[in-house]
Amino acid sequence: MCAMMFPQKEDITSLPFSEKEVYEFLEKLGDNFVIFHSVQWMKRSNKWKSTWKENDFLILHKKLGALVLEVKGGDIVYRDGVFNQINTATNEVHILSDKKRNDPLSQAIDGIYHYRRALSNIAHDLDSRFPIEAAVWFSSCEIQDKIQNFPMAYREASGAILGYEAFSKGAKAIYDIFQFYGSKAKVNITDEEFEKIIDMIAADFELITAPGAKKNALEKAFLKLTNEQTGLLDYISEQNCATIQGVAGTGKTLIAKEAARRFGAQGRKVLFLCFNRMLFGFLAHMYPYENVTYYNIHTFITRYATEWNNLSSPKDRAHALTQINWDNLDFNDIIIDEGQDFDNDEIIYFKDYCELVDGHFFVFYDKNQMLTTMEIPKWIRDSECKLLLTKNCRNTYEIALTSYNVIDVELNQKITMVNGDKTSISFVKGDPLMKLSRLIKYYTDDRNGYSLSDIVILSLKKEEDSILNGIHKISGIPISRERNNTSILFTTAIKFKGLESRVIIIIDIDESAFSNEEKKRVFYVACSRATQRLSLFINADEEGVKRIADSIGGSKRFAPQGKIVMKTQSQLMEL
Repeated sequence: MCAMMFPQKEDITSLPFSEKEVYEFLEKLGDNFVIFHSVQWMKRSNKWKSTWKENDFLILHKKLGALVLEVKGGDIVYRDGVFNQINTATNEVHILSDKKRNDPLSQAIDGIYHYRRALSNIAHDLDSRFPIEAAVWFSSCEIQDKIQNFPMAYREASGAILGYEAFSKGAKAIYDIFQFYGSKAKVNITDEEFEKIIDMIAADFELITAPGAKKNALEKAFLKLTNEQTGLLDYISEQNCATIQGVAGTGKTLIAKEAARRFGAQGRKVLFLCFNRMLFGFLAHMYPYENVTYYNIHTFITRYATEWNNLSSPKDRAHALTQINWDNLDFNDIIIDEGQDFDNDEIIYFKDYCELVDGHFFVFYDKNQMLTTMEIPKWIRDSECKLLLTKNCRNTYEIALTSYNVIDVELNQKITMVNGDKTSISFVKGDPLMKLSRLIKYYTDDRNGYSLSDIVILSLKKEEDSILNGIHKISGIPISRERNNTSILFTTAIKFKGLESRVIIIIDIDESAFSNEEKKRVFYVACSRATQRLSLFINADEEGVKRIADSIGGSKRFAPQGKIVMKTQSQLMEL
């Protein structure tokens, strides 16, 4: 396991060469370490003067304490009490120290005093139970035989001064610094206190952006993309028949309902047809537009067919459609959402009806959600007007890539997306319900600011096979099968198709979820329901988690720039 790095960087090529090398080195220390890179803080000399300071790395270990590490690359020259750093590529000279004590060791020591004062906010004696020490790494220079020529402070701290040779020592180089200071014998803190230290640093120095603060900004960005997307309506409104394709999150349902609203406002009677019962109920409740009637395929058949039996199969539904007296229908236009879930014969009935009444016929679909077949239906092939949506106005970039990577979505055009937080992976150790309650509390605490109604839990399995089967409360948190403002909705990924939520927690994930294309597409559907935050709650051991992460992030299509990097958060990793 790698060390937990804050912030987690997908691309470190932009860092100075020396910091890049050390970043990669520290990342390999192991999961006992928590490491902050480029930590900024404010030094107050008096009430009228303050100076912003920065430490290259802050290294935390629950059993060893902390190190403030300053990194200096290039050639180093010390003359007349002044450190000079020379860029070996440009020969540019940079003064590292003068009368203001800003040499690397002094910078690290300044950091020590700041962090020690900060620890007192957690517990008055914590600075004595969790030692924080200084270290310097001259990453480009061999210093082993030269340390005796350094200033006195460096000679006295020689065990914490590293050179180029430290790279060959691996993790031992860092452990030796802790041993030099005798830190292990001094550490006496609880797990809770260690978590508070991490949270204190992350909050104070804004290394983790609170998602609650992002909610409004994200929603405004999505609204802008949605408004741009609906510009297509001016074009398709002039078409009698059109098929509109888009990957998950590109606003198909939003555009479909807006088209229905516009036609209804013109006095035209519109049939809005979808497949899922939950989506049908949501649309009918939230968007009661004039002259627009909502049905899913099952409620439509039971309303208009003279006889029917079982409606679970496409063949049975197609037969039931023959029992409808289409001449008695009073619709001018038909809009179908979730077209990929309908059988070809089902859609043809509605298409033929619109041709007879000279009405508009629009079908919105995502070919990547065709769970039952990969064959392109006839109604798509024969469509004279085919449009492709290219703006993702639901998912952040990171959530979208988590969805797309699994099924290797082919993007014929660049998809415009809003940046957000990376997908977090949690894996279960112990009681899964207790771990799930902790995850929920993490999202609903004051820092994150989500309400219960902002969160939806989706299972990749049938409800009867889920860990939440029969569960209506978790640690006092209400779990509902119907969406409301006072509880968390729990349902299956398939039932939630077409809908969305700010926070999606996907449960019942194991390696079988990626065993075939159909199951991968269910995972794609589930992930793409999230607008702001996505958590994967995995039932697997550590190695299984790694294999699942590889399945999610393995698409070559987005590498290297777009390849997803999974973020594992300390408070989530071993809940």
